[in-house]
Amino acid sequence: MRTTTCSGWAARLAPVAMAVAAFNAQAQVIEDVELRRDGNDAVVMVRFNVPVQFRRAVASASNDLVQIVYDVVPSRDQPRFIDGERRTIGGDGIPRVSISEDGGTGETERRLVVRFDPPAKFRVRGGSDRRHIEVVLEGLGAQAFGGGAKPAAPPAPAAVTPIAVAAPASLDAQVEARGAELLAQAKAAITKGQNTLAIETLNEALNLPPNSHTREAQALVAQARLAEGDTAGARRELALFLQLYPEGPDADQARVTLANLPTDTAPGMATAPGADTAPARKKDTTTLVGAWSQYYYGGNSKTQTQLKDTPLDGQLPVVISDETLAAVDQKQLLSNLDVNWRMKDENRDLRFVFRDSFTANGMPGQADENKLSSLYLDWKETGPGLSARLGRQSGLGGGVLGRFDGALLGWSFMPKWKLNLVGGLPTEKLLDTKRDFYGLSLDAEALAPGFGASAYAIQQNIDGEIDRRAVGADLRYFQPNASVFSQFEYDTTLKGMNIASVQGTWTSEGNTVVNVLYDRRATPMLMLGNALFFPDPNVTVPLRTLADLLAQGKTLAVLRQQVVDTTAYATQGLLGVTTPLNPHWQVGADLRLTNVGAIAPVPGILPDGIPATGDIWSAGLQAIGTNLYSERDTHVFNLTAIKGPAYNGWLASYNHLMVLAERWQLEPALRFYQQDGPNGVNTSRWSPGLRVTWRGGEKWVLESDLNVESSRTRSAQQNENSTRLYYSLGYRLDF
Repeated sequence: MRTTTCSGWAARLAPVAMAVAAFNAQAQVIEDVELRRDGNDAVVMVRFNVPVQFRRAVASASNDLVQIVYDVVPSRDQPRFIDGERRTIGGDGIPRVSISEDGGTGETERRLVVRFDPPAKFRVRGGSDRRHIEVVLEGLGAQAFGGGAKPAAPPAPAAVTPIAVAAPASLDAQVEARGAELLAQAKAAITKGQNTLAIETLNEALNLPPNSHTREAQALVAQARLAEGDTAGARRELALFLQLYPEGPDADQARVTLANLPTDTAPGMATAPGADTAPARKKDTTTLVGAWSQYYYGGNSKTQTQLKDTPLDGQLPVVISDETLAAVDQKQLLSNLDVNWRMKDENRDLRFVFRDSFTANGMPGQADENKLSSLYLDWKETGPGLSARLGRQSGLGGGVLGRFDGALLGWSFMPKWKLNLVGGLPTEKLLDTKRDFYGLSLDAEALAPGFGASAYAIQQNIDGEIDRRAVGADLRYFQPNASVFSQFEYDTTLKGMNIASVQGTWTSEGNTVVNVLYDRRATPMLMLGNALFFPDPNVTVPLRTLADLLAQGKTLAVLRQQVVDTTAYATQGLLGVTTPLNPHWQVGADLRLTNVGAIAPVPGILPDGIPATGDIWSAGLQAIGTNLYSERDTHVFNLTAIKGPAYNGWLASYNHLMVLAERWQLEPALRFYQQDGPNGVNTSRWSPGLRVTWRGGEKWVLESDLNVESSRTRSAQQNENSTRLYYSLGYRLDF
């Protein structure tokens, strides 16, 4: 009999795990990689299909390699990770950026490895929402978007001796005060080169009722857009300014600036008096990028058990056979295809995305599996602010659960305000049920500089009945050195909270990073379909649809109450900090809390209930060394202590990355785990490993992983020794 190290409560939480697993089928976590401009900088935005939290960056002295450590934040649909997932972007005047999702040191901690060719000056920060991490390429905004030197910013509007219109006597004094405040903030942002922030602030000022500051704000927003490299946007703002204010020194200056701009007027744009009326020259780009990869995963294990205090103590021979010496427990070939086609100009952005993976399983009794993760057409129209995404896609907010086949429609009806409609069918099957959903959400990015919010309502149906009907809200604050995101969701049918979460990241000028997280959520999410995972044990016929449950004589009210009674709440907390000591070393520490609440006894379903896990604490220390003997070596030492009501443990690990002769990358690692469990069960586990990567060229790579896990379990009744070898070998081609 094989000894397990998990506590008794974990085994009894199996039905909960089954319910969560119904949505746990995402094979990849990187949803997309995009390039945008932020003033003088180009920004590579890595978008994930799950919430993440940036922890720290470990960069090489050669400026061509950085490891980004992040946490996967609790969510509705925790992914099934595939190490080696890669995206590329760049070229045409800026470095080619290759981004790999290469695993991490724990269940939630993951790692991106980012390479630059040629090297570039960069910095890493959290994104503007919970699903982004950004790599800022410093000073490369013009090369990325302007094809050369950035046009010089126009001089500040000529002595706006405020030809300013005098405020009507009836104008609200608060509007005047707010306009003056926003104008001052925008001027300060322009002085610091923070043009994106200035544009957001000026848009908010221009949304106010007309006041004595409106004219100057309209002139300044054109200046900020041109400083950011948005020539078309600056032309639109200047044309509008001249239509509203055709007379005055600032109007004369606007005409001069407009006449000196490139003559690529966007179709349908109003032409200002005195502006160049040459035919429009349309700028567009079409790209096709993608990747094909294949990886073989194999595994073998050996286990020997010795029963103590029995006639067989010490008498069990080691029988050499395929089952005992080299039991094969993993044999699969995973093939992935990723295609991304994009056509973009000043007026529209059209994109087609296809991602598919096929697993050929060589183990007896295990079927092959094909997973179509993305197949959608994405369209955005700049002028009217319309957008649509049609096909198989992942939910990116608005209360959507996981991947679905359907449509996401958007309308930006005001600057920084967007209305979204979503509807479709979940791709993950829940037994034999039929499910669909639809929802409405409103996004606002203009509440105040740096502040944004979303509110949503969503309904999901199952077999013709309401599965979940929820309302929720997201609040967010984002600045280059700080971000805070919060979310709350409540189910109005099951009358219970689904999510209450807040996370924040702050980075100092000295690159000290502080992370905080509090997350409390229903586990699994409140849905009527969860009743299928807790059927009456006296019913022997398999129940696979909601109709099957109702046929047993239970009402919807009874089933909904059953779902509420069998739902636990999980709480997670994090406080972490990482700070540099010198150019070669940084240190970090974190404190984590996990607690899964109890489920009270439910007559006929869970007569004994499920006890709570209690508070499980972990405290970790990290030491990160970089460039100790070369320009590209990194060393991560970690020590973590874990304490819970049922067990205590500690983990020590070392991860190293070295680059040899430009093409070879070696990553040796070593982990040791020790746990003292209930009833005198003690477990220790050694896990050495080695990853080898060979870059045969700019667009193809060979990778291999070899790991050994040797564990020993000791208890009063038996001793057990086990060894597991698992490995992978594969290649990836980018095109």
